[in-house]
Parts: sequence; structure tokens; C-alpha cells
Amino acid sequence: MRKIISIARFEIKRLFQHRRTLLLLFGMPLLFTFIFGGAVTGNGEYKPEILVVDEDRTGLSQELINELKGTDAFSFKKGNAKSVAEKFDKQEITGYIRVENGFEDKWKNQETPKVVFVSAPSFEGAALVEQLINDRLTKLKISTTAARYYQDITGENPTAIQEKISDDLKSVPAPVEIVSVTKNENLKTMNNLTARSAGFTIMFVMIAMLSSTGILLEARQNGVWYRMMSTPATKFELLGGYMLAFFLIGWIQFGILMTLSQMIFHIEWGNTFANVILVSSLLLCIIGLGLFIAGFVKTSEQQSVFGNLIIISSCMLAGVYWPVDIMPDVIQEIARFLPQYWGMEGFAELTVRGGGVADILAPVGILLGFAVVFLMVGLRRVRFE
Repeated sequence: MRKIISIARFEIKRLFQHRRTLLLLFGMPLLFTFIFGGAVTGNGEYKPEILVVDEDRTGLSQELINELKGTDAFSFKKGNAKSVAEKFDKQEITGYIRVENGFEDKWKNQETPKVVFVSAPSFEGAALVEQLINDRLTKLKISTTAARYYQDITGENPTAIQEKISDDLKSVPAPVEIVSVTKNENLKTMNNLTARSAGFTIMFVMIAMLSSTGILLEARQNGVWYRMMSTPATKFELLGGYMLAFFLIGWIQFGILMTLSQMIFHIEWGNTFANVILVSSLLLCIIGLGLFIAGFVKTSEQQSVFGNLIIISSCMLAGVYWPVDIMPDVIQEIARFLPQYWGMEGFAELTVRGGGVADILAPVGILLGFAVVFLMVGLRRVRFE
């Protein structure tokens, strides 16, 4: 056992001597988390910015703008025609809305005013923005029609009744009640920041483990295996020492990243003991995958090329860069056959629903199944000569 621990301690010490390694292990995951998940709004979700140009500058046009600003899905802000066009051409904004002159007069004359929405063809939320505009115009139509009817009956100024109707429409309760099911009141949603932090932690731990397991190939290429095999250490002790080193390196990386993300991004990871079990099973799976790849290539360079290709492409499919739910159904089914997907499922259970050990048995069991298959094939193909 002392030989196994000595080998593990030597490899850990050797790995952390290089500053570039520290950047890969800790700097890059935090940077990617900030880029993909940190550029968000206060509630953790990105909002496309859409500017509104009010050419009419009347009470009704302002009321329309205020209605749009109350929407949670997009960030609506006022702008002028010249600056809006320039920003759109430079792709600094997602799109813009133009409320044309005569907006209020057309409502009063029982005509339909024109509202123009300009966006890029690639903007997938264009249909939703159009629906929002139509809904707000419908509300304005109801209030102006009712005010006009009130004027015809009483002969009084319709402005007061129109304002009252608008206020009443704003106070109408939502017909749909949203219920958040969670075992922990402190953990309501897995926002974009939390999801990306978990995802990029998994990805960079996989890349680090790939680099670490490449040590076996380097040792064989450089003749280190021959010298180590001439010592009293057995093959089992050599492999045991390296695997213990890989496992501890992975836990050091995971532990520090989870701590830093909690301090910097205020991410709650949930039940500590359940996280230990989930991360440990995930690390065994990742180590097995690294050995699996190492068993089918001849050099560490080949392992780096093929391994990074496999890891990055599978992370894209498994929901590391973006939610799996937004991908086609076929891709969602493929994602279920990837270990990263089950790692993300486990973290979602702990961070979103406040689950415990019993709630992550399925992800942990599947990850251990992956680990057994990868380790059996990988260790069997490890060549000492």
C-alpha cells in the first residue's frame, strides 16, 4: 500500500508543478462558466436586448412601451432612430421596434396603427416578440374602444376611463399558477449559471483526466515502465498508484472548482454527502474513459487528439454548453447514452430539487456502469511492454 501511495503522491506533485496545468484545471472552467453562464441577468437568464423607437410620443405609445418593458423574456429599452439603426447594423442589439407617428390618432379614428419590428433572420424569438406586441395592441384596442363607447354615452372626456381600464387590465391575475417542486426551499431553479458551472466543471475534469491518463502512454514511450518494473513494485501496485493519483487529482480539481464557484457565483451545490458520492462515481467513469481511450491508441499525442474530440463533441450533445431540452428529440435520446448527461442529471437533482443520496441512485448507478465497462476494457488493453 505504501508503494501505491508513493506513486500517487509523486504524480500529484509532478502535475501541480506547472502553472499552465493550474490554468487548465481551475482558470479555464471558471472563465467558461462566466462567459456562457455569467453574462446573465439578475435571475440567471440571458435576455435579448430590443430597443423601442417612439416616433409618436403620445400617451398610448408610451403605454405600449411600458407594457413591453414589463415582459420578463426580453429586455425592452427606449432608443432613437439613428442610434438604434447603427447598433443593429453592428449587431449590438437583437432587434428594434418602431412605433410610427400617428399611433394614438389612428386608435381614436378606429384604425389599426402600424408597429414595425426589425430583427435578424437568425433570431429564434421573433415569433414570441410578435406575439407580445399583438397582445399589448389588443389590450390597447380594448381600452380605447371602451373609452370611446363611454364618451358616446356620457359625452364626457374618455381619458379617465381609458386610464382606469388600462390599470384594471394590468391588475388581472395570471390564469396559470407556476409551482416549483423542490425538497429544499433555498434551491428553486437551476439557472443558467449553475448549469454551466456544473457542466464546465465536468468537461474540464474530463480533459484533465485525459491528460493524466496519458501519463501511462508517456511512461511506456519514454521507457519509464521498464525502470519501474525493475523495482519491487508489482504491476498491480503501479496501476493502483496511478489510478489513485488520477482519482485524487480529479477530486482536488472538483473540490476547488465547487468551492470557488460557490464563493464567486454564489452557487448552491446541495447535499454534501450526496455530492461526494456523485462526484466519486463520475470520476471513476472519467478515469475509465481515459484508460479506455489510452488502450486504443499508441501515443499520448494520439490520445490527446482523439480524446479531446470525443470529450468536446459529447459534452455538446450532453447539455454542457446549453440545455438538452432545446435540442431535437433525436439528440436528446442520444444524450442519454453519454456519461456527462447523467452527471448533469445528478447535479440537477441536488442543486434544483434539493435531493439527497436516494434521489441520485439512478445517475450514480448508470455512471458506475459506464465506469465498470470503461475500466474493464481499458485496463485489459494496458500494455506494459
